[in-house]
Amino acid sequence: MSEKKKSFSIRRLIFNDKYLIITSLLLAMVVWIVTSLNIGTNETKTIKVNVPIQLGDEVSDQLGMQYYTLQDTIELSVTISGAKYAIGQVNENDLKITFDTSNVNKTGEQTIPILVNKKTNKLDFTISSTYPSSVDAFFDVKESKTFDLYLAYDETATADGYLFGTPVLSEDKIVVSGPKTYVDRVDRAIVNVDFPSGTELKEKYTSECAISFEGSGVEASYFNITSKADKDAEISTVAVTLPVLKVKTLPVAVNIDDMPKGFDKKLMSIEYSVDEVEAGVLDGSSIKQATIGSVSFSQLKLGSNEFTFDVSDIEGLSMVNKDIEKIDAVITISNEYVEKTATINKSNIEITGLKGNKTAVIESISSRNVTLYVPKANANDTLTLDVKCDVSEKNDEGSYPLTISVRGSNSSWAYGTYTANVKIK
Repeated sequence: MSEKKKSFSIRRLIFNDKYLIITSLLLAMVVWIVTSLNIGTNETKTIKVNVPIQLGDEVSDQLGMQYYTLQDTIELSVTISGAKYAIGQVNENDLKITFDTSNVNKTGEQTIPILVNKKTNKLDFTISSTYPSSVDAFFDVKESKTFDLYLAYDETATADGYLFGTPVLSEDKIVVSGPKTYVDRVDRAIVNVDFPSGTELKEKYTSECAISFEGSGVEASYFNITSKADKDAEISTVAVTLPVLKVKTLPVAVNIDDMPKGFDKKLMSIEYSVDEVEAGVLDGSSIKQATIGSVSFSQLKLGSNEFTFDVSDIEGLSMVNKDIEKIDAVITISNEYVEKTATINKSNIEITGLKGNKTAVIESISSRNVTLYVPKANANDTLTLDVKCDVSEKNDEGSYPLTISVRGSNSSWAYGTYTANVKIK
């Protein structure tokens, strides 16, 4: 080998060695940095965990109480520490979270510690802190009560000349379940209707309204509210419909039922203690009078007949003057009729309303004598009665009504109520 080639080889070797040394140093530094990051001083990490709140089994078994909280779950922030390579692998599945109810021994508000422990020993880490570290709960015996719903609303929220009718609620009763301490403090359940400011209604108003409670120291947040009709149906609101009625002045009237076909209406007069009333009716309604009640013609005798009607709740009407609670009516029958007495023979009573192949026998009647009113022109006639017993209309006492008419006289009527006891086979 020439001296020239030998010198070149030595220089090349020296150059390669320098390159190798520099590369080795760089690799060593990288290894050192990575190792320092992974096995150096402890680091921390925070894990967010949503945990269902479960406090009841031991307390229920030992003390017969249940727990009530304002939430079903709680979000925990668990801070752990350890070598980076270790805590980097830890997740919520490596944590054991429990609620310590060992000190619960009475009813009332309690603070329950939240315990967080390692679920595994495979990873080396330490639990540094937990936030929150406890949960508040109320422990008590469960109580359930049924409450009527009281509706509260501004009755002046209608336009001039209008008023509210009878409200309609989707629920009229609710069942409230919860801690006995608080359920027993409820005085009443309320549904408040909140109208927008400046409301002047001319049409019905419908809204979903929240349920609230009146009572000293009531904590309604713990309550479970269900429908009275369906105790499995939880509810938080009630649908409220408020009809809006137009105010009209209406003449007072009474319905006369079962008037004999031949009776001359001119022979009857009716006087009222109040002749007309102001009342709300649905706009566009065909109502032309305030019908305060009904009278059967069998309730009328010759001369004056006095009746009193409660008008505080007339179907289809809402009274403007709430001071008028009752209205008297005097129905007068002229003396163009005479009073007569006739006798019922139970064997001549026709039975109607039987179903299928059943048979019926009249065992007794409330009275054999019947008071009749017949025109004076027929005062000396022999009176023959047609009597029917409808066995499809049993009254509250278990007997059946008798319908009585005078044969050949469609203007006569029987005064009073007559019934029969019937045996049906």
